[in-house]
Amino acid sequence: MNIDEIKPVFNISDKNKKIITQIDKMLLTLKIENNVKKTNLKIKSRVRSIYSSLAIETNSLTLQSVSSIINKKLVLGKRKEIQEVKNANELYENINRYDWKSEYDFLKAHYIMMQFLSNDNGSYRDHGEAIKKDDKIIFIAPDSLLVPSLMKNLFIFINQNKNNIHPLILSSIFHYYFVYIHPFSDGNGRMARFWVSLILTDYNSNFEYIPIEEEIYLKQKEYYESISNCHINGNCNLFIEFMLDVIYNALRKTTQETTQEIKKVKLNDNQQKIIDYIKKNPNITRNELASKLNITPDGVKYNLNKLIKNNILERVGSTKGGYWQIINND
Repeated sequence: MNIDEIKPVFNISDKNKKIITQIDKMLLTLKIENNVKKTNLKIKSRVRSIYSSLAIETNSLTLQSVSSIINKKLVLGKRKEIQEVKNANELYENINRYDWKSEYDFLKAHYIMMQFLSNDNGSYRDHGEAIKKDDKIIFIAPDSLLVPSLMKNLFIFINQNKNNIHPLILSSIFHYYFVYIHPFSDGNGRMARFWVSLILTDYNSNFEYIPIEEEIYLKQKEYYESISNCHINGNCNLFIEFMLDVIYNALRKTTQETTQEIKKVKLNDNQQKIIDYIKKNPNITRNELASKLNITPDGVKYNLNKLIKNNILERVGSTKGGYWQIINND
């Protein structure tokens, strides 16, 4: 193999095949009949996908702020971070206009993802790139002179194998080798995740309702570890396994949200106030809630647990780095 060629190395294990079968069965059972519910769920998924993908890249805007920007409302925040949301939304909102097999569309999508943010958006980098951790270089990307040929070969590979390799596997292979090539000056991570969503949505339209990016965000450590280990191993087996697990869990959560029976639960005053405060700020802490409600932290914990138990509220992410999400408040 020449240095400017890409020849993906991978193995589809029995474990991979089993989870693919499970995912395909779940996709068949995921049916959303109501058009209003479809629209709301699609928008909700888009907000969560964009928020999560940008949060991985250290965008500090809250989920509520991202939702407001997407709904064309004014928010306070850094101009760059607000622009990142607007760019990503333009892509995700028009995801069906792109052909995942086209390198031309890929570059066009990067142009939009990074417009007003980068001087070389829509073009491959013309300089070296390296990944650092704690001021130590842990990965050096291929030389910029090789990038055009490597990317051309990667697109040739996915076109040649679009009917031979299951899309769940093919999207993971593309994701890993794209990250390995690291073809852009900026925006590599968010483009990789968008292109995966594009491949999966083309495979099954139900993926429009499934925020894959959110599950990656919740498992950032494992995400980067699997990529790093694949660099060491010289194949993308661990990353394929990671992504199948991500897709399965994201689909399982969406299925639960769309099929669970909505309970009519009578909320006490404090529980309703908690919901109201979370609507305004999903990142609000328990101590902040205790202060606003003038009750003890234990009282807040009790009411939060009640809301979680009744499928009205859920915690997304860790205690410190996560946020509250309202599942149902009809």
